[in-house]
Amino acid sequence: MTKDMAATVERPRVSTGEDVGHAGRHRSMPASAWQWLGPLVFGCGMMSLAPLPPAVRGVLLAAFVLIGPGMAVVTLVTLPLPAIIAVVPIVGMAVVAGTTTMLAWLHLWAPTQLVAALLVVVGGLLLRDARSLPLPVLRRPTAVTARHLRARSVVVGGAIRANPALMLLTVAVVTWSLTLSGLRAVPYSQFGLLFVGTGPLLVACTLAVVVAFGIALRQDRLRTAALTLGAAIVVQRLTVTLVTDVPIYGWLYKHLGVIDYVQRTHELPAAPDIYGQWPGFFTAFAWFGDVAGVGSIEVAHVFTPLVHVLIAVEVFAIARLIGHDSRTALTAAMFAELVNWVGQDYFAPQAIAFVMALGIFALLITSRSRPAAGYLSIPLFATLVPLHQLTPYWVCGVAIVLGVTKRLRPRLLPIPFMALLLAYLVPRIPIIAPYGILSGFNPLANANSNVEFDGTFGKVFTSVTCRSLSAGVILLAAVCAVVWWRRGKPSLIAAVLAFSSFALLFGQSYGGEAIFRVYLYAVPGCAILIAPLVVKAVTMQGPRRLLNQSVFTGAVTLGCVATAAGLQGYYGLWSLVTQYRSQVTMGNELMASETAPVRIFSLYPVGLPTRASSDYVRFAQRDKDFDQTILGVAPSLKQDYLSAGQFVQLTRAAASFAGNTYVVVDRQAVRALEYYGISGPNAVADFVDRMGRSPYWTLHERDDVTTIFAFNRAGLQ
Repeated sequence: MTKDMAATVERPRVSTGEDVGHAGRHRSMPASAWQWLGPLVFGCGMMSLAPLPPAVRGVLLAAFVLIGPGMAVVTLVTLPLPAIIAVVPIVGMAVVAGTTTMLAWLHLWAPTQLVAALLVVVGGLLLRDARSLPLPVLRRPTAVTARHLRARSVVVGGAIRANPALMLLTVAVVTWSLTLSGLRAVPYSQFGLLFVGTGPLLVACTLAVVVAFGIALRQDRLRTAALTLGAAIVVQRLTVTLVTDVPIYGWLYKHLGVIDYVQRTHELPAAPDIYGQWPGFFTAFAWFGDVAGVGSIEVAHVFTPLVHVLIAVEVFAIARLIGHDSRTALTAAMFAELVNWVGQDYFAPQAIAFVMALGIFALLITSRSRPAAGYLSIPLFATLVPLHQLTPYWVCGVAIVLGVTKRLRPRLLPIPFMALLLAYLVPRIPIIAPYGILSGFNPLANANSNVEFDGTFGKVFTSVTCRSLSAGVILLAAVCAVVWWRRGKPSLIAAVLAFSSFALLFGQSYGGEAIFRVYLYAVPGCAILIAPLVVKAVTMQGPRRLLNQSVFTGAVTLGCVATAAGLQGYYGLWSLVTQYRSQVTMGNELMASETAPVRIFSLYPVGLPTRASSDYVRFAQRDKDFDQTILGVAPSLKQDYLSAGQFVQLTRAAASFAGNTYVVVDRQAVRALEYYGISGPNAVADFVDRMGRSPYWTLHERDDVTTIFAFNRAGLQ
């Protein structure tokens, strides 16, 4: 995003300089660029139905969904360019999530027909809009000769040499690409990925990107700064995709099973499966997989970097709408990327809901000058409600505060938000009540995480690092909010975004994850509050050159420290959260071959996925907790965990159970027990030895990562 493209929040004009009377004309980009983009996106949608490789069709369909419907909708309203940037991708998400949810509810699953309908509507609106634009000028292409190529290479090379930020960025990205091979199959470290293999080089490359961003800001090279932001996303997030065979995080695979179930049965999982009650994410990606022919596990593997690109776009747009210039907005987007260590960016409803929430905020901010934006937010919010359990309540709370403080129009806009929430929640109270609607009104208790063990020094180090970074970001944002308020600069909206999520702690712990959601929700607002301070420090131009350089160096150094802390938080659990393709295959085969009822015990909730296919529904309908940890059965067992006495208790429980019982011992669980200090140094080895020697247990399957024991009823005779 260049400074020229995001120059004003007032009504933009087309490049011809003439006023355009059409209500949808709202662009400050050249009219010809808009004309070419429409047919290109429409063509992507058409080609996604062609007999092409699934990966290609997936890319084409994603481009159509993220741009096409949004482009069509913004032709109907007049919006400033930053609002358009924010709203275009989330409209496509909302349209797909909303329509596929309705189709699933109505038992009408028609993926290809839905694509055709979208193409008709999008194509019609874009064609209607294009008729009011001047015809694009077609220029005869210039012949390209070897001399032209040599001259162009000289110009490009000179531009790079004259741009130290771009030179440093190039070195960082090239070095990063060389480190990837050293990040595969790394040994276990209690400190995570950054301390093994080429992990230290990954840190160095990321810090070099941060320094390059600081230099670009100081020299007011906004294109280079934007390129640096993209590089930060690549280095920090794409790394995971490139050094793993399958997505990380064992809990991600529960979402794959729901999607597979929708694709196979064209139905939603029935109660008590909580995912069937908030199905927007699952129906959307079931539809996506059916149309593109790409597996959900492949989509999940490349999902995270795209989410971070969308988050950066939304944060940039919100900062521009609040009134900041492009340099400050880019800084806010970069800061939000660097300090977001939470790891809630994986293939899950949370990630999509978070992006949609930011887009809705952009519309709410715009509504103060363009009330139509506020009305547009209502259908988008309606699709967000069945997408995620928590995020809509945060959005509604922000809308209420903005309404009370007269920062949106119409001021009664939160009323339909609340009505939608209540209308959706009340019929589902009997289903969600067993999970806990409220977990108490003690915010300190609700802020506790779902991990209560002290563990190794590496665990303590990572925990302290994350908490220190989070506290530092929140406190600095609070100070900035007060300073900007006292100086009469825009800060209220950013402060609401930054601190409103803490209200969630007064009613819900969200299974011990509320504190992570609170920080995730706070990051964009905090970044927007802190960004002006960063820009002032980096671009300081006082009469004392040494002071200017010292402030610049100090600001960049603090940015590097925050970045390193964010990296540690993101990669600190690497050995525990990485998954293996053999585990996915083994888990799917086990579930396909079994009949209900069954019990599958693990030593810790990581490793072998048991819900990665639709087969899990057969067992969950009989017993929603059919797969759980031994600790989940009786938390008191963490005292002297996996002892001989507990082995006897487990054997007795398996003998009294009507179905088959399995015990899974995998590499991640062994490392987790050591990492969190749950069991003694030889407890797992002794436990496995008892299993192997006991007549009541037999070896069901084993590879170099996972071992599965099955209860042997013949041993009782």
